[in-house]
Amino acid sequence: HQSFSAGNNENSTEAHIGINGEANLDFLNIPLTIPEMTLPYTMLTTPQVKDFSLWEKTGLKDFLKTTKQSFDLSVKAQYKKNKDKHIIPIPFYAKDFQVLSTPNDIFIPAMGNVTYDFSFKSGVITLNTNVGLYNQSDIVAHFLSSSSSVTDALQYKLEGTSSLTRKRGLKLATALSLTNKFVEGNHDNTISLTKKNMEASVTTSAKVQIPILRMNFKQELNGNTKSKPTVSSSIELTYDLNSPELYSTATGTVKHKLNLESLTSYFSIESSTKGDIKGSVLSREYSGTIASEASTYLNSKSTRSSVKLQGASKVDGIWN
Repeated sequence: HQSFSAGNNENSTEAHIGINGEANLDFLNIPLTIPEMTLPYTMLTTPQVKDFSLWEKTGLKDFLKTTKQSFDLSVKAQYKKNKDKHIIPIPFYAKDFQVLSTPNDIFIPAMGNVTYDFSFKSGVITLNTNVGLYNQSDIVAHFLSSSSSVTDALQYKLEGTSSLTRKRGLKLATALSLTNKFVEGNHDNTISLTKKNMEASVTTSAKVQIPILRMNFKQELNGNTKSKPTVSSSIELTYDLNSPELYSTATGTVKHKLNLESLTSYFSIESSTKGDIKGSVLSREYSGTIASEASTYLNSKSTRSSVKLQGASKVDGIWN
């Protein structure tokens, strides 16, 4: 079954699409029997297959759960009109530019609110997605998508929001988040612009958890021009790998930091990286560390730099 509708009036414009259906898969339960056969032009003979169930033996029973399958799909888009209007005066000029008549105004409707809704339902999975763009005191965009399923790996939630504020300058802020059985993540960033200052910050974090690997990641970036242009960045990664089938393990961390300052009179940058790892391969243990530091300072009269690198590694019975 399928339906479609659309409408337009002084308040809104919208459209809707709906589709739904049903299917009976009982025929997959009928046992199949395939006799022994000799392949043409060969001496090969295929064995007899008796009472073979496609529903039971191919995994469809575990995935679909029932032979009575149905689905329902719905899509709706809507634009709510804004009563406000932007006025652009167009004066009429004649000749070296005297106004001969009163201005003729052009009226442009202000942006309204846009929404989009999507849903899909079946015996295996349910999906929902909502998107909106709203013009209020601030301009706001919102996104939300989620699923529910008989299979845990197919369940997720993804959400995002972005807003533009126009009070006392401009400020753009964005936030994203993802949740799943195996992956989680968050991202936030903000950019602010005023007459006297520019400021920005970015933060990202992620977590991965699968049977053989656990990993955490975090990143931060900040910058501003309050007293002097500065930028600072940090990255941190930790991981734990354990694979019994490959007889190997590994755990470790990696950290990186960066600082930068600049004025018309000087420039300075500092960077550091540290990392370590420990694990085993085929019951043989190994480990390693590394540390690196570097800095540079530059002005109109002099330059100075320094670099430091230190590392160590070990493999039992082979290397130290």
